[in-house]
Amino acid sequence: MQPDLKAGKNRRRALALSLGLFLFAVYLFTYRGGFHSIDEVAMYAVTENMAKLGRFNIDQIAWIQWTTSQSEAQGFFGKDDHVYSKKGLALSLAQAPLYWLALHLPGIGMLQTVSLLNAWVIAATGLLIFMFLHRLKFSTLTALVTALTFGLATIAAVYAKYLFSEPLAGFLLLLAAYMLFAYRQEGGLRHIALAGLAAGFAVVARANNLFVLPVFGLYLSWVVWRGLDWQFGQSAQQQMGGAANPQGNPSTIFPFPLSPLLSPLSVFILAMAIPGAILLGYNAVRSGNPLQTGYDLTLFSPNILLGLYKLLFSPLRGLFAYSPILLLSVPGWWFLRKTRPAEAWLMAGLVGVTIGLFSAWSSGEGLSWGSRFLVPVIPFFGLSLAPIVAKGVEARAQVWRFTFYALLPLSVFIQFLGLAINPWVFLARLQKDFGGEFFLENTAALYNFRYSQIVGQLETWSLTNSDVVWWQPGGFDGLAFGLSLGLLVFSGWFLWRQMVNNQRPTTNDQRPATVETVSRPGPTTTLFPIPYSLPPVTLLLCCLAPLLLCYLLLTRYYRTDQQFGPPNDAYTRALYTAAANKAAGDQIVTVAQNHYHVPMNRFKAKIPLIGLARQTWPPPQTALSLLSHATAGPNVWLVTIGFQPAAPDNAAERWLAANVFKAGDEWLDESVRLVRFATQKPKIIRPLKITLGNEEIQLVEVVLLEALRPGQALPVEFIWLPLAQPQTDYNLFLQLLAADGALAAQHDNPPNGGYSPTSTWQPGRPVIVRHALPLPPDLTPGDYRLITGLYHPTTGERLSIVGGSDFIDLGFITVER
Repeated sequence: MQPDLKAGKNRRRALALSLGLFLFAVYLFTYRGGFHSIDEVAMYAVTENMAKLGRFNIDQIAWIQWTTSQSEAQGFFGKDDHVYSKKGLALSLAQAPLYWLALHLPGIGMLQTVSLLNAWVIAATGLLIFMFLHRLKFSTLTALVTALTFGLATIAAVYAKYLFSEPLAGFLLLLAAYMLFAYRQEGGLRHIALAGLAAGFAVVARANNLFVLPVFGLYLSWVVWRGLDWQFGQSAQQQMGGAANPQGNPSTIFPFPLSPLLSPLSVFILAMAIPGAILLGYNAVRSGNPLQTGYDLTLFSPNILLGLYKLLFSPLRGLFAYSPILLLSVPGWWFLRKTRPAEAWLMAGLVGVTIGLFSAWSSGEGLSWGSRFLVPVIPFFGLSLAPIVAKGVEARAQVWRFTFYALLPLSVFIQFLGLAINPWVFLARLQKDFGGEFFLENTAALYNFRYSQIVGQLETWSLTNSDVVWWQPGGFDGLAFGLSLGLLVFSGWFLWRQMVNNQRPTTNDQRPATVETVSRPGPTTTLFPIPYSLPPVTLLLCCLAPLLLCYLLLTRYYRTDQQFGPPNDAYTRALYTAAANKAAGDQIVTVAQNHYHVPMNRFKAKIPLIGLARQTWPPPQTALSLLSHATAGPNVWLVTIGFQPAAPDNAAERWLAANVFKAGDEWLDESVRLVRFATQKPKIIRPLKITLGNEEIQLVEVVLLEALRPGQALPVEFIWLPLAQPQTDYNLFLQLLAADGALAAQHDNPPNGGYSPTSTWQPGRPVIVRHALPLPPDLTPGDYRLITGLYHPTTGERLSIVGGSDFIDLGFITVER
């Protein structure tokens, strides 16, 4: 390669790197670091269980199955009775490295770290747009302005702060198109293989992308049929000095016979088969059916025109309403079609199939800024802007110049509104105004701009509704603001420097605009090349600065972000207490559905969580199945927030109290409780028939264990027979006494955790009560005496055995080494 050509390429690579860094700095400056939608929670939950436990279920947020309607629920019950996400797997896989990193680094939260993912993805998409346009022979300035317009003036900017799968799907679709075009220019089956992988993983990200695969197939078929172009309009034969090949016979392109397995289409299909196999396997794990995703595929409407209006023009979702600059993509595509018809029709096919599909989709989009469904094709709208940018910015065509510069600041301002204020605030108000209509799809919000989120952001503008982490009601975080702004300023300076550097002329840049240089790109062209021409110190700083600043900001947000509360809050302490005392196989059941984000950000212990909802008795069978799964280990740890013991709307605790053995109940603060249940079944039956009180209650039998180790819980099953109607709700005590009579362990509690109060016992009807005694972990091995009894909870007075003491001797228990 000629030195000046190599220098020009290196400068463009440096410019591409600086572009991506700048876009990321913008998104980091507007970062929030948390959930906005339950869709995000469902996909994140898959990542959490994969990275921590090697599982694919989302049992930790099982409550979503009962707190929303079935059509709105984010999961479904699989073949093994566990809950699985309906969402695609690709985003969860992409999140896993960041989650794993945060899991093992001290002082940062997993959710806050993973929340950076789409900032990187959108920034990488802008970088790829720049590279794609350069391959399409647009000038460096046009490519740069177009990429910045995509990254700052379209709805993609807002989605950089959400954990939705659409940005990743858009990047993968763009990567597939880029690689197919690179194959057309350079050949090389590696490009096709990468295109197939990208297209396949786009389907893994969102199953609807299955419908766009034929578009890629048609484009590749056309390229193979026509023949490869080393440069615009020139075949390989022309590059080698031979005659043109109008028929595009592949045999003239490849100097050796191709095996059918190595033909371009075969390589593309085989590459797609890899993510396809992952998707089929994931479906099989979830539902037992490789073709079942969990979605209801009947949610289609024949009213396609209404759907088209909703997606493109409505004040509720309209793409052009929320990104006015993209109106110029329509004439831009027309101009692009004249110079690059195949690529223009490839983009049109991808966009058209996606818009057509979701125009017929009758379900709503939930939280979205503009149309979330169209985010994957925004990069192709962005590419189509390039001819208008070239005419308006470089050729200075007055009409296009004026239109572009009029729509650009308006579009940037609209995205600023979406970035600065949480859109859920206004959407929640609309839902209330329209009677709880969740998706707002059949309301006046679809037609009246008075209900547009753009207007709503202005109406809800306040510090209370801020959606940037460094300025919250708790105060202004000057340090976080300064660090974020510092990276933004540095990256802006670096981008400007590289842009100026690219204006330096080289031999390759000085060619006349009307003459194409016939030169096949060399084999060194790569997807994300490193700008070796940069000074080593600058290169190192550019690579390390954003990573270092991200880590510093994450450590600060971990301590200061009020949405998670203080780092050592009672809920977190309860979870870690359970984790510190767990045995192999133990699980934690939580009934704290409004606090799910706290453990998702802070709880790093590797113990399964099952998150259940506030439910009255009887709970649904699906909840009972999950509770049954929770009893697989020696203990079940229950963490509740806002429940008193024996609460009637805490069906999970009631089931556990009746089916396993309550061993402890600890308050961490005024609302958080940690309850321990032992699950080991007792085996030794000891008949007793001992009467307590004034012939009021008789203990007929106990079932227990005779030997166990320190730290374990001793389960005891009591069978009581009321002889008369008890008038008092007594407490049950269980004590372990040493040989000298000293108290070694004790646990008092109402029968079955208070769900079987003695005043409700019916004479003549046996009552089974399950109770456990936790042994101290440092208990000295040996033989201990076990006693039990009932007492009045207010006075502490015990019920005496008729004609005897005030306790029942259950015999000796051996504590083993």
